[in-house]
Amino acid sequence: MTRPDGTTRQPTLSRQQRLARLLAAASLAWVVISPWDARGQGTPPRQDASADFVLTQVPVPLPEPGARIVDSVRAEALAAHIKYLASPALEGRGLGSQGLAAAAEYVASGLARAGIAPLPVAGSGKEGSSYFQSVPLREVADPAGVLRIEQRTGDEVRTRSFESGTDCLIPPLPPRSQSASVVFAGYGIREKSPERDDYRGLDVRGKVVLVRAGLPPGEAWKSPALVSKYASSEMPERFRAKVETAKELGAVGVLAVEEAGWVAEILAKEKRPERGFFRIDDADGSDGDPFVIRVSPAVARLLLGGEIDGKRTVLPGTRVTVESRGTERLTTSRNVIGFLEGSDPEKKSEAVIVGAHMDHLGKVRGVVHPGADDNSSGVAALLEIATVMASAPARPARSILIIFWTGEEDGHIGSGHYVRNPLWPLEKTPVYVNLDMIGHPWLRKEIEDLVKDNPFPASAEFLSKVSTTDFAEPGVASFRPDFRPLLAQAGRAAGLSLHFDWTDGRFGGSDYREFARLRIPFIRFFGNFFPGYHEPADTAGALDARQVQKLARLAAATVWIMAAR
Repeated sequence: MTRPDGTTRQPTLSRQQRLARLLAAASLAWVVISPWDARGQGTPPRQDASADFVLTQVPVPLPEPGARIVDSVRAEALAAHIKYLASPALEGRGLGSQGLAAAAEYVASGLARAGIAPLPVAGSGKEGSSYFQSVPLREVADPAGVLRIEQRTGDEVRTRSFESGTDCLIPPLPPRSQSASVVFAGYGIREKSPERDDYRGLDVRGKVVLVRAGLPPGEAWKSPALVSKYASSEMPERFRAKVETAKELGAVGVLAVEEAGWVAEILAKEKRPERGFFRIDDADGSDGDPFVIRVSPAVARLLLGGEIDGKRTVLPGTRVTVESRGTERLTTSRNVIGFLEGSDPEKKSEAVIVGAHMDHLGKVRGVVHPGADDNSSGVAALLEIATVMASAPARPARSILIIFWTGEEDGHIGSGHYVRNPLWPLEKTPVYVNLDMIGHPWLRKEIEDLVKDNPFPASAEFLSKVSTTDFAEPGVASFRPDFRPLLAQAGRAAGLSLHFDWTDGRFGGSDYREFARLRIPFIRFFGNFFPGYHEPADTAGALDARQVQKLARLAAATVWIMAAR
């Protein structure tokens, strides 16, 4: 998974932010079909949280051949795929590496052995000749940068420069220079409850916004949901909501004020990339988002001419310039795509897409990061799902595209390229299903906290009967509440209890983000973070293939249901 600032990133997985929805019950599971319009805006109306929990004690098989497909997903096959993909020979499958190229060849040959065809040539009805979609890239080696602050008072101009790593951290970007005036927006928060709008009266379009970390003082701001949204200790969550707000208001960049002593802590925790990769059509490397530069309190005080407690204001005569450097060259990578044609003469023109990213971090400072969970687990699951579906005695009504993405760790490059150059009409894509890091289960305390934050009448029963290794939390497009009963059916078929995490996905941490931004419905399957996340300790030996099998079976059931309905 990838971070918006070019370092490694977690997805939108805040435990406290999961909202409650509609109520219903069944003998072994709580589910409901919502009357809310699936094409409406925003999230389903908040009601009783019961509707978002599914308790499964006894599996309920799908109608054939769905049940056979789910049962045929084998732990032994998953373990073999993971062992190879996370082996030392593939050197962590970093973007641009021979290891990633070998992984692409491996999954393509797996598709061929399973009898899965390449995607037909558009408009011809003829089988394609290649499983590969070329993804052109811009590679920037030895990325560096400087933040320059210019303050003009009358005829006097003062300039200060800060190299990345000293009072500021600049993400890897293509070589460029960008300047803009600066607006201080306090904490950068807009909330209805507690009511606050730090942007009231400020025009930030085309400007850089300076925002403080964390939350305003006061008990009203200490709720778990607000702390999770605005004051997370993890960078992906820490400024995500504030960057989203700044983007919606037209800002081109965000200077995020961190706390004192932050530089050493961040550099110790985060792995700064030695190379940066960007889509060839992404001129400034931003993918349309504001750049995010973290700055020290000293930089903020320089910009404000005093303490950071000052009022929200445009900073007159102040401009910042971000200069990024590096050695740039053009290169290519590849997505791998297989095709299973649907059985219904009319519905087969629609294709459910199911995807998983092949790449990982490669070598970081010479040390291989194997990426067994991230994301050999998802790749193994997708390859096994494709294999068992290809061998099934019947096909679902809709077609299925199986896509192994490149470049997810570097900003969802492969999926971003695909949605801009689709090989199947996006308007004929009813849902995208994503598999990423499915190898580790939730902890008991996490499930207890989840239920505590989303209480419902049967909470005690749910906690007394749910098993940590038989629990999953699918992420679901917030504008498709009609997916709720379909996922509940998939959970029962896989023997898993569920909680639905509704999200708009636009700032998500995996490839589903690219589909969410085009308002294509999506479902995200993810297990849990673990101590070896984005570390050399993420090895095949640290994974239990039986745990991967559980989420793989849940995904297989989901894909079958979505394609067959």
